[in-house]
Amino acid sequence: MKKIIRPLVGLIQRSFQQAAQPVPFVGTQPFIISKHRNIMALYDLTPEIGSQHFIASTATVIGDVELASQCVVWYGAVLRGDLNGIRILNRVIIGERSVLHTAASLPNGMPAVLSIGNNVMVQNDCTLYSCTIGDNCFIGYRSIILEGAKLEDGAVLAPGTVVPPGRLIPSNQLWAGNPAQYVRDIEDKDLSQLSYVIGNQFAIAREHDYEYLPYNSAYLQKENSPEDSNPELVATLRQFENWEEGQVKL
Repeated sequence: MKKIIRPLVGLIQRSFQQAAQPVPFVGTQPFIISKHRNIMALYDLTPEIGSQHFIASTATVIGDVELASQCVVWYGAVLRGDLNGIRILNRVIIGERSVLHTAASLPNGMPAVLSIGNNVMVQNDCTLYSCTIGDNCFIGYRSIILEGAKLEDGAVLAPGTVVPPGRLIPSNQLWAGNPAQYVRDIEDKDLSQLSYVIGNQFAIAREHDYEYLPYNSAYLQKENSPEDSNPELVATLRQFENWEEGQVKL
């Protein structure tokens, strides 16, 4: 009996292993199949995405995640709503390779949901873990915000800041360091710069989104080229260049 079962088990294992591997060649050209999905349900939890958003092809949004309108999730970012939910409001930018995830519960009994308010910029390589981010906040590169921490409206974190669990960052203040420490108050010009940065990021995201259409936007550049705006002038200049090289006899 063992002589029959062992080869059968080995055949089944090899079948699963081959199914998990990308197809190396189709004909004479390499052809790799990617199983990545940038929006993925988990159990019965499906991400809810608002309008006018951009989720990059290599980003990952999993499970109980709610994104409102005009949100951007850049390449390599991960939003993992498996143990608890992630709630993100309008005009939020999640930078490249940033990770947002949640705990099952917090020691103080508070909700372990990760929530982000309106007009928030999260720069590249940040980690947010079951924390609360208010409106008009700016989170610098490689910052870490641990469970139970809260940023009030208008708070700013300098690059590389680490916010310990349960720490409160007051409104309209700049904090930096590991652990985070107060630096100075935020001025009105700083908030205006934040709005400019978010608007600029959203405009760039729209350009990236256009490239995922069946035809890219190269024809728009062609329509704006000098040949289309003034073809007679371009033809005259080219003739002059050829005359200088001795190719045209006048």
